[in-house]
Amino acid sequence: MNRFLLSALTALCVAVASIAASAQTPLGQPTLDEQKVQIWCATVRYVYDDNNRPNLKSSLNCGGSLPDFVTSIKADSQKVYSLLYQPLEGKGTMYKGLGSDKSRLQKLTTEIINKLQASPARKADAERMARLNALKTQLDTYLTNGTPPADPNSDVTAGAVDTEDTSVADDASLTASDAGVGQGAVESNAAVAPRPAPASESLMSKLFAPLALILSLLSIFLYVMLRRSISALGTRADRHRSELESVKAVAMSGSVPSAGGVAAAGSPKRMTPELQREIERIVQQRVAEELAKQQPTTPPAKAEKPAPQPATGAQPRATNNPARPVAAAPTQSPAPTRPVVQAPAPIPVAPPAAPAPNQFQNIESAPTSYAPPVPMHETAQPPMPIPSGSPASAPRDDFDSLVPPVQLPGPETWEAPAAPVAAPVPPAPSRYYVKVPVNGGFSEYDLQDQPQHDSIYEITPDPRVPERATFRVTSNVGVHAYAIQSAQYSLREACAYQQPNGPVSRIVTDKDGTLIKSNGAWQIEQKAAIHFE
Repeated sequence: MNRFLLSALTALCVAVASIAASAQTPLGQPTLDEQKVQIWCATVRYVYDDNNRPNLKSSLNCGGSLPDFVTSIKADSQKVYSLLYQPLEGKGTMYKGLGSDKSRLQKLTTEIINKLQASPARKADAERMARLNALKTQLDTYLTNGTPPADPNSDVTAGAVDTEDTSVADDASLTASDAGVGQGAVESNAAVAPRPAPASESLMSKLFAPLALILSLLSIFLYVMLRRSISALGTRADRHRSELESVKAVAMSGSVPSAGGVAAAGSPKRMTPELQREIERIVQQRVAEELAKQQPTTPPAKAEKPAPQPATGAQPRATNNPARPVAAAPTQSPAPTRPVVQAPAPIPVAPPAAPAPNQFQNIESAPTSYAPPVPMHETAQPPMPIPSGSPASAPRDDFDSLVPPVQLPGPETWEAPAAPVAAPVPPAPSRYYVKVPVNGGFSEYDLQDQPQHDSIYEITPDPRVPERATFRVTSNVGVHAYAIQSAQYSLREACAYQQPNGPVSRIVTDKDGTLIKSNGAWQIEQKAAIHFE
């Protein structure tokens, strides 16, 4: 599509250039020869009218080039070419030392007026001198603002007989009448010059009307294409932003504990310390509730009832050797069965539960199994054999009776020591590094804690106001050449500067710019002032 637009614009420019080259229009700036043709054509017409020869004006070629005009005045009976044009333009000495076209045209009109005023016959006639002065005024006006002189045809015939007789009599009179004719020609040129103007305007209207229509249609087409391109770029930017948000959310959900993963995944922004502490408190409360549900269903009060009962044989052994499992029954006793926790039948023989909290400093060191209680009919306590294996290798039912019920800490006692265990929040970096601004700001996803090889800007957050920060161009001179080379892309949106006049290689920050945090990005509030060295 870009190639097609470039080809269309090139073809249009070529067409306009060819049209402008082929058609001469009064709307543009005329050349020096074209202005000379206008001045000389007006002068010759004035001479013809002043000599009462208006029929000769039809032979003039005022719409062509200067050589064509000169050819049209060579074969005349009024000697305009030989006595007026040739002495002034033939040698070309009057233009010596004049560089600009305006000064040359001014010199030409001055010499023509002086030549016409030198006629004695014209000096004697006040009316002809008045027309000559009018010619001079009209030529000066033409040189000043390009307005063609007017054509007063009504005042030409007066005094024509005297001028004709004088011109036929001798060469001196002819020279004078040529001078007079020059004035009339200037006035005639003023009238003739506007005549081709309507035709030229009509030609230009016919020529440029379709061209203007084509340019209008092309402008509309280019505007539509530009709008479509902008919409496509906006869609791509939104899609890219959403992908970055999802990637960041996934990364944050992986770094937070599993219990708070849902909350972290639902929040694409960084968690504040208050939110993190609230999540930890909820997690601790849930863990405490689960631990409370897993405690034995036997009430602690019932477990403490056997404490005052006399148990002379079992209590000393439990006190002296708390961590050592003991076989509770001889081999001829019936097969042990797991008792029901809700019905503690052998209360007198059960091991004491009162000293249990004092026996173990850590809950994890307590045995996790117990043996069935000793039958009540026994009076003599047989020696307790020591098992050959570890307590873990024995059947679980043999050791369950030896484990006193343990009261696990509740949520209210568990939360107090858990509060200091929370991991400290790592301090935020005091400075960020970024490459270039995007859409009038710096995205948080582009910020780096350490300077990179292409980091152009340094961002320093305000410790008192976290939502505000300052930025400046990095002091790394190695990055300045890249930033200067791509100034339109890297410096224009974030910095205020003057275009350098010569080669530069270093950027100096005169005043830091200010940023404000909004919608996950640091938007530029005030540009940084820089200059080049």
